[in-house]
Amino acid sequence: MAYKLDLQEIKDKFKFETSIRHNPKLPVEILPYNTKFKDTQFNFREVIGEFLRLVGQKKMSSEANPEQLVEAVLSTIEFENVSQKNEFKQMIKTLFIDENNQLFLFHPQTLYYINTVENENKKLAEFLYAVLWSGKGNWNISDKKMQIEDLMSSLIFSALPELQDSNGQSKKYAVLLPEVSALFSTDFEWLTTKQDLFTQQFEKLLSYYYFFYITQMSRRNETLFTKSEKGIIPIYFTFEEEERLSKTRVSYEYGWKNIERSINRMFSHVNFLKMLNISVEVEERVYSYHEIAEIIRNLSAEEIDAIEQVINDVIEQYQEGLSDVKWSELNLNSEQYELSVLNKLSLLFQMIDYQFINSFRSKPYNEYKAWFIHFCQKSFLKSRGRSGKMLILDTDYLLFLTKVIIKDEPKIRLKKLFEEFEIRGIIYDRDTQVSIIEYFEKLNLLEKKSDSGDAIYVKAFL
Repeated sequence: MAYKLDLQEIKDKFKFETSIRHNPKLPVEILPYNTKFKDTQFNFREVIGEFLRLVGQKKMSSEANPEQLVEAVLSTIEFENVSQKNEFKQMIKTLFIDENNQLFLFHPQTLYYINTVENENKKLAEFLYAVLWSGKGNWNISDKKMQIEDLMSSLIFSALPELQDSNGQSKKYAVLLPEVSALFSTDFEWLTTKQDLFTQQFEKLLSYYYFFYITQMSRRNETLFTKSEKGIIPIYFTFEEEERLSKTRVSYEYGWKNIERSINRMFSHVNFLKMLNISVEVEERVYSYHEIAEIIRNLSAEEIDAIEQVINDVIEQYQEGLSDVKWSELNLNSEQYELSVLNKLSLLFQMIDYQFINSFRSKPYNEYKAWFIHFCQKSFLKSRGRSGKMLILDTDYLLFLTKVIIKDEPKIRLKKLFEEFEIRGIIYDRDTQVSIIEYFEKLNLLEKKSDSGDAIYVKAFL
C-alpha cells in the first residue's frame, strides 16, 4: 500500500507561501460542516427528504407546495357549490397539512416530498448518504409495494409533483467507520418492512446513526496512532425516567463529559487528516490515523526517514507561517510511540490544535463543531442542573431502538438487549438499567422465567 507525504502539495493546499489557510477543499471530504454556524439553518427533517431521494436516485421536478397541492386535488373533483368545495378544502388541510404548513407524513412516499431548502441540510444528507449508505445500490420506496389504502390519500398522491430520476453525483465523503455503515444497513432494511413505523420513525433511525457515526469517529481520532483492537466503544447514556442523576454516576463520567473533548477537537483532526492525506496516490480515499500508522510501521528505514524529513519541514514552516502564536507556551505531551516519526506526527497535531485555541482562529474552530453540538442539544444532550450536561435517551427513543433490535423475533433476553445496545454504541450503568427494567415492567413488556437476569425476556410490541 503506497503512502507518501509531499511537502509541496501540503504547502500549496494550506497556502504556506502566503497566509496559512486551513480546511482546504479535497476531492473526498471528511465532514460536511463549515466554520460559519447558524442555528436557523439546521432542520433535520430537511435532511430526511434529501437522504431518501439520494438513496433512490430521485429528485423532485418542483418543490412540494401545500397550497398548490390542495388546489390540484380540488381541480380533479366536481362540486355542487362553493360551500361544499370550501368544506372539502378545509378537510384536506386538516388531514394532510400540518401546523407548519408542510405535507403531513402519512405514507413512506411522502418522505420524498420533504423540501430541503437550506444548503447545509443538503450537505449533511449527502454526508450521511456517503458514510451510511456507503455505495450500496439504489433503493426506492415505490419498489416495496407499500399500500395506499384510502381514496383521500390516493387523491393526494395523484396531485404530488412527479419524481424524476437523478443521475447527479453527490459530494464524496470518506467512509472511516464501515462497521457503523453495516449496522445501519441491517436496521434500515428491517425498518423498510414496517410501513407505518418507517414513515413515523425513520427520522429517529437516521438521527441516531448520525450521532453514532460522529461520536465514534471523534473518539477513534483521539487515539491517533495507538494500536487498538477495539471496534465500537459504547458511550454511557441515562434514561429520562430516572429521578436521581449526579456527577458521581459512571454515566456522567463516561457519557458526554468523556466524549466532549474529542468533539471539541473535531476541526483540528479534520485539518490534520487532510494534511496527511493530501499526497495519497489512491484517489477517492482517506486513510485513518490507524491505517497510516500501520503503513508506516511496515515501511523500510529509508522510507520512514523520508517521511520524517517532510514532517520536520512541515512543522518548521507551519510554525513560521503562524507568527501570531506564542509557540514557546505550547506544553507538549511526552513521546508515546515506538517510532520517532509517529511522535513527530503527534507533535504536528498538537501544534494544529494549540494554534486554533490560542489565536483569533478559535472562532472558526468553535463554530465548526457547533453544527454537531447543536444537533446533540436538540436530540440527546440535556442539562440536568448541577449535574451538568448528560446524554439522555427518552422513552420514545428507548422503545424505538428496542423494536429495531428485537426486529421480528417474539422476544429477546434482557441481557442480549443490553448487549445489542452496546453494539450500537449505547451503554447503561447499573442504575439506568434498573430504571429501564422498571419502565418495561410498567408497560408489561417483561417475561420472567425466574429471578435470574439471564431468564428475563423483553417481549416484542407494536
